Amino acid sequence: MSNDEEVFAGEAAKILGVNRQRINELARAGRFGRQISGRYWVFTRAELEAFKSEPKNKGGRPKEEAETSARATLA
Repeated sequence: MSNDEEVFAGEAAKILGVNRQRINELARAGRFGRQISGRYWVFTRAELEAFKSEPKNKGGRPKEEAETSARATLA
């Protein structure tokens, strides 16, 4: 398998461990992939591996703010 090998959404989902819907959402947002035939997306293994190695934002409230609001609730 070479890094420039192209795969479709189903295989990309397996590589990243997410569902096909999430792959298509990320592709429409411009994170990776290119659209062919106006309907299908293709991805290279290299761009999927690069995305996989990016640091992820866990989201949620910052820890410091959570501690402050918890203390205010107890007061």
